[in-house]
Amino acid sequence: MSDQFELTTQRETARTAVSEPQAARQPVAEVRLVETKQRAFKKSVPREYFESAVVTLIMALFGMTFIVQAVKVPTGSMKNTIWIQDHLLVNKFIFGPDRWNVPLLPEREIRRGDIVVFKFPKTPETNFVKRVIGLPGDTVEYDSRTNTVHINGQPLPERRVYVKPQTNEDSLPLEPIETDPDGQGAKWSVFYYENDRESVVSSLNDESAKYGTRQPFKVPVKGDPVPDDIRSDPQLQRIYDTDNDGRYDSDQYFCMGDNRDNSMDSRYWGTVPRSSIVGRAMFVYWSIDRGNEEGSSNPILDFFTKTRWSRTGKFIK
Repeated sequence: MSDQFELTTQRETARTAVSEPQAARQPVAEVRLVETKQRAFKKSVPREYFESAVVTLIMALFGMTFIVQAVKVPTGSMKNTIWIQDHLLVNKFIFGPDRWNVPLLPEREIRRGDIVVFKFPKTPETNFVKRVIGLPGDTVEYDSRTNTVHINGQPLPERRVYVKPQTNEDSLPLEPIETDPDGQGAKWSVFYYENDRESVVSSLNDESAKYGTRQPFKVPVKGDPVPDDIRSDPQLQRIYDTDNDGRYDSDQYFCMGDNRDNSMDSRYWGTVPRSSIVGRAMFVYWSIDRGNEEGSSNPILDFFTKTRWSRTGKFIK
């Protein structure tokens, strides 16, 4: 009986000894299987770089479409606020309600004094930079004898600075001679030539003058009837009354350059439709002084020798 018991015990011990290594080996096999699967799905370095580049490109396209836009200023109509060859970043979403409504981005209405970038009504492929002077419904009057702008019968508080005349292509900033002491409470400065014989005003011809605004001028509101001279001119009708219903398609804004005697603006070619305004100029991200040169033989060298480093990061206001 005892011999039979010992034989049974030995068989159970042997069976246990065989099953234990199998049980011990089972988790190891599972771990190896998981590791094999992980190695199989591990991304290669080129794929990781490619995916990062695609995500960056998508974000850049989104940003350039809805958030910011880069523009270059080729003329001096906004001196000394903005210089020739200043490269600006434009906030495209701040005036968003007329185009789209993105709750996560701060938005507000256009205000008097905002410096805006807009598509020039006569040639929409060209971007202009001007300051908003008249809002929809305002009555604007400009007195060239006293260099004064009146809004709804009240003088607009501007700091008038008189400077030496220069051409519109001169890359140097305007040189002040004196400042009008009457500009108390002014939030921005405007510049007039001491000798107005060099001004744009004196060089306008009849072809340009036909787009001029009469004084006093009431800035149209969306839905206002368009005057006969717009309805009879196919180019102007395309700008202000595309559906040919005899009324303005959108609110209008009266914009002027800070370099008042060398700026072709709403005084001469008319108002800016709300739908043409791209956004608000934020700051200068780069500025370069190329002088009167059309191009450069060494752009890398020019970057270091002709960049206006003091203009970098300059906020526009």
